[in-house]
Amino acid sequence: MPDTRFFYPIDICVGMNIFKLFIPTIVAVSLIFASCEKHDTPISLPEKNSAAHATVDMGEDYTDQIFYDIETQKVVYTSAVNSWDLAFEASPSGYHIFMNEGKMMFAYNTHETNMDKVNAPPKIKDSEWGFDASCGLPDSTGIGDCRMSRGSGSKNEVYILKLNSTLVPDTFKKMQILAVTEDKYVIAYADLKGGPIKTVTIPKNDNYNRVYYSLVDNALTNPEPPKNTYDIVFTRYMIIFYNNPLLKAFQPYLVSGPLLNPMNVTAICDSLTPYKNITADKIPTIKLSNHRDAIGYDWKSYDYIKGRYTVKPEKVYIIKTRSNYYYKLHFLDFYSPQGVKGSPSFEFERIL
Repeated sequence: MPDTRFFYPIDICVGMNIFKLFIPTIVAVSLIFASCEKHDTPISLPEKNSAAHATVDMGEDYTDQIFYDIETQKVVYTSAVNSWDLAFEASPSGYHIFMNEGKMMFAYNTHETNMDKVNAPPKIKDSEWGFDASCGLPDSTGIGDCRMSRGSGSKNEVYILKLNSTLVPDTFKKMQILAVTEDKYVIAYADLKGGPIKTVTIPKNDNYNRVYYSLVDNALTNPEPPKNTYDIVFTRYMIIFYNNPLLKAFQPYLVSGPLLNPMNVTAICDSLTPYKNITADKIPTIKLSNHRDAIGYDWKSYDYIKGRYTVKPEKVYIIKTRSNYYYKLHFLDFYSPQGVKGSPSFEFERIL
């Protein structure tokens, strides 16, 4: 039975079903890892002011995430949104652990260090669960800093992980972070209700932003390409609505749209200047954001009269790619030529 504490937004996929929530106010808010480094290959950048068009296919239920390289105008990788649960910062100095927002994951720190003593969900409000903010910043994760003071070792605290029960049959897991070093993480986890405790080592790989693990499949996964190969990823992720008069005070929602590559990609939305009028002269007047959802989901909304999504082409995004080139981009459609949703099409061109 679905978890009735959660309501789903207009573009939500739950299992294999799509739900439409008819609330007008919402519309407005609306691996195997390579063991050696690859040599950089020179690319031919498009000429400035040379328009390009592209379409990516996330699937009607938004089940795929599409990694796109703006500079080469290509899809570089595709993977399943549900293929992972935890992502581990992959740099030698990294220690942040991220949860799969596309599965509506939450975490609770029990502050207990004995796994055997943690066997029941906490009796807390929904808003008291930790979650990863949609901005994607490392200091805004639900798990937080698991290290001892001054980064020496792990606190060994046990976390309860809560997955969306409509996607994962056994909703609760418990996890203990045993070690974080320059080259690996060591974690232990088990079903909250009991069963064998699995201890696994997660090797770091600095060619990637993160390394990934599936608690469902009990295995490392490779849902993301090397960090220097893409600029944006079209995916499903979670946002939180607060104090909406027609909803609860704390309401999680799944949405779909592009997130920025955290490696040096930044962006900002300009909804006042027409797309054709944005040139390099605009760049000194703007402040780009490193929030991963700087583009996000609200370039579209649901038209209740037409019974379909409507794109907002007046929302223009200025993007600085990982190689420090500037592009402008806006969306043209959310449907494939066959009329299937989940296929964003967009126009973009280099301005500097």
